[in-house]
Formats: sequence, C-alpha cells, structure tokens
Amino acid sequence: MVPPSPYDPDSDRLEPEAYIERVTFGSEDLSGVDASGSRLIECTFEGTQLSGADLQSARIMETTFTAVNADTLDASDGDWQDVTVKASRLGGVQAFGSNWSRVAFHGTKIDYLNMRDTRIAGLTFTDCVIGELDLSGVKATAVTFTSTRVAHLTLSRSQLKNVDLRGAELGHLTGLTGLKGATISSDQFQDLAPALAAHLGILIRD
Repeated sequence: MVPPSPYDPDSDRLEPEAYIERVTFGSEDLSGVDASGSRLIECTFEGTQLSGADLQSARIMETTFTAVNADTLDASDGDWQDVTVKASRLGGVQAFGSNWSRVAFHGTKIDYLNMRDTRIAGLTFTDCVIGELDLSGVKATAVTFTSTRVAHLTLSRSQLKNVDLRGAELGHLTGLTGLKGATISSDQFQDLAPALAAHLGILIRD
C-alpha cells in the first residue's frame, strides 16, 4: 500500500471544488481555508489548525483527523464516509443537512455539534466530551456512545433506530419524544423519569 504523500501546497491545495487524494496535511495552519465542495479521499490531517475552515458540501472519505484544532468549522451539507476524528479540540461545528456513514470520534472535545436534519448510518463517540449535541430532525441508525459526556442533547423531531445511549453521561435532554428508537440504561431512565412524567402529564404522589 502506497503511503499518503506529504502536503504540497503547490500541487494539492485546499480550495473550492478541489479533488485531493492520499495527501497528509501536517501541522500547517489552514485556518479560514475555503474547501467548500471539495472531495478528500484517503487523506490524513495531523495537528492541523482548521479554525474557520469551510468544508461545506465537501465529500470526505476514508480520512483521519488527529489532534486537529478548530474554534469553528463548517461541515454542513457534507458527505462523510469512513471518517475518524481522534484527540482533537473542536469548538462550534456546523454539520447540519449532511450525510454521515461510519464516522467515529475518539478522545475529542466538542463545544457544540449541530447535526440538525442529518442522515446518519453509523456514528460512534468514545471517550469524548460534548457541550451540546443537536440531533434535531435527524434520521439516525447505529449510533453509540462509550464513556462520553454530553452536557445537552437535543432530539426534537429525530427518528432513531439502534441508537444506544447507555454509554453516555447525559446532562440536560430536550425533545423527549425523540427518544423513541433509543436504548437507555435503568439509571438513565430514573434520571429522566420526572421529565417523562411531566411530558406525559403524570402526577406522582406518595
């Protein structure tokens, strides 16, 4: 297997509608880069600065992001397949309206991940810390959380199938009806019981 080539800014420039295959981006500062509509295949980002990067409508396949930093990142309306994000620090990530398949986050801190109206077929979070995860209106299959804290989870209008929340430490949850199709633990159910009772108009009195 031929290893990815090192980043050459003269031949593999991240720009709108670019086609880049098997390139490694190292510790370059790519803050504010416009790669909207681009296609990235079998690429690697290692220690790259991506604050303010525009990946809107980009198609990203078999690509790994390791130790990247981005205060903001626009990945809306994108198509991500077989993508891994590891040991990274992300601020506000806009990924609404996207299609994600087999995407994995490991040891990553995310302040806000907006996945409204996204189609998801395989998404895992392992050892992550997420401030707010907005899954409003998503159609999601095969989502798992392992040793991951989510301070605020929004599930309004979501359609879930095989979504396992048992490995998530949940703070506040919005959109209780969106839990249909999810698996939760007995402890999580006890924590959610007062909110579920209030949502259903059930009075609990001893």
